[in-house]
Amino acid sequence: MTLEPREYSTSIAKLVRVRPDFVEIHYAPGCTLTLEDMTEVQDLRRKIMGTKPYGMLTIIPDDVDYQLNAMDKDHLSTDRSQGNVLATAVVAKATMIELLVKLYFAHFPQMHRIHVTDNEKEARAWLSTQLEQHASTGS
Repeated sequence: MTLEPREYSTSIAKLVRVRPDFVEIHYAPGCTLTLEDMTEVQDLRRKIMGTKPYGMLTIIPDDVDYQLNAMDKDHLSTDRSQGNVLATAVVAKATMIELLVKLYFAHFPQMHRIHVTDNEKEARAWLSTQLEQHASTGS
């Protein structure tokens, strides 16, 4: 039996594979979201989650900064074509980042359900409901 690690790290985030159908991405306090670093996070997420459908919870602390070019790329286009991501909940602790994330998803519409909030408890409950619905209905 091979045990796989549950936690993985990139230069700006920690990824936790909670279950085969659920991953959490915790961005580091004080990090800067660059195009290169965001690509690193998304590539690692795809690698650790594989090809089975899953939900994703992303937590962005209040002191995160960003480079504008990180907002110019559709980081989830590969996922959209593969249909692996069932639902995404984003917790943005800073109002400006929350607004930017909403703007990002308006600019790059996704095929899966998305919920953006500043409330982690609300995001977790929403994502849990989405995964339960998928488990019981397959959609």
